Formats: sequence, C-alpha cells, structure tokens
Amino acid sequence: MRIPFIACLIVLVGLPGGAVLAHHSFAAFDMQREVSIKGTIGEVQYTNPHVWFFVDVPAANGKTESWAVEAGGPNILLRAGWKANTVKVGDKVEVTIHPMHDTSKRGGSLISIRLPDGKIIRG
Repeated sequence: MRIPFIACLIVLVGLPGGAVLAHHSFAAFDMQREVSIKGTIGEVQYTNPHVWFFVDVPAANGKTESWAVEAGGPNILLRAGWKANTVKVGDKVEVTIHPMHDTSKRGGSLISIRLPDGKIIRG
C-alpha cells in the first residue's frame, strides 16, 4: 500500500514542472528574425502570465492591420522598467519583435518598444 502512495506522489510532484516547461516555449516565433512595426496601440492586456498588446499598423493597401505582441509577465516587465500604464491605448509606438513562424498571422514576441517620448524599453 505504501508503494502506490509514493508512486502517485512522485507523479503529482513531477506534473507541474512539465507544464511550466511547455508553457514557456517560443516555438511559435522565429527567434532568428527581427521585424519592426510602427503603429498605434489599440489594446493592452496587462495580466499574468504574459502581457499582450495590439498595435494597429497601416498597411500598404490603406487598411489597418492589428499585430498581436506578446511580452513577458508583469513582474518581469516591472524589473525591465515597465509600469501598468507604460503602454496606453492611442500611443504611437515602434515595436521590434521576433515574428510568428506562420506568416499568415500578424504578431510576435516582444524584443523592444520605442515609446512616444523616444524612450526604448526591452521586453
């Protein structure tokens, strides 16, 4: 009876580690490429586990494309100099990202952002 209990305990303790490693995969992003986009912040989601913001970028056809940008968690960004109001809807920004591998999707993982005042913050 003691062996099944210990086996279950080992399995339960080992599960969260796998979930954490799976969560932090950057497989969706092309980490070998960098893309810069300029536009206006359309939405900000300053929440755990990752901060997301959306940049409305003028396209060549005259329409606007919304780019989804994934940043680190709020605690990580705080240590990099961010605050909850660092990026606000309506801000004109320039963002450098590692783009998605799937080029049909407009988005990427944040490298840095140039704020309206010219300050550059890494993500």
